[in-house]
Amino acid sequence: MWKTDFADESIEETVDKLKGLKPKLVVMEASGAFELPVAGVLAIYGLPFAIVNPRNVREFARAVGRGSRFDRTQAGLLAHFGELVDPQPRPLPDELIETLQHLRTRRDHVRQMLVLEREHLTATTPCLRNDIQRHIDFLEQNIATLNHKFNRAVRSSAAWR
Repeated sequence: MWKTDFADESIEETVDKLKGLKPKLVVMEASGAFELPVAGVLAIYGLPFAIVNPRNVREFARAVGRGSRFDRTQAGLLAHFGELVDPQPRPLPDELIETLQHLRTRRDHVRQMLVLEREHLTATTPCLRNDIQRHIDFLEQNIATLNHKFNRAVRSSAAWR
């Protein structure tokens, strides 16, 4: 669970920085890691983004004389790709953005409950620990389900295709 919390915080920090920069376009590779939750959060905040095929970036890297696309300047390569190739952002429909907002809000509420239950677990009597641990397990599963629904909603959009 800790890794998910860390990823959520990193995504929020990144999007906060991007909001201040007001980018023309945020370019991400469809690498299978964090692009779905990032794209969803970008859409919620109204930032334009394009999810591009990694093969296209790899071919672009070769064309501009960059041997490895996995070096320290991957962000620079994607920025250069975005500047020259100019992939078109595909905004998500308003109803999908609303769905994403609801999923994210619900997940945040469940995460707050999880924090409280973890505090209760350490401060309770042994006779209640099993009950609280079962509730923690349920809440963690619920968060995973909400994350899956969020990612699936983004994947079903035109931005992904």
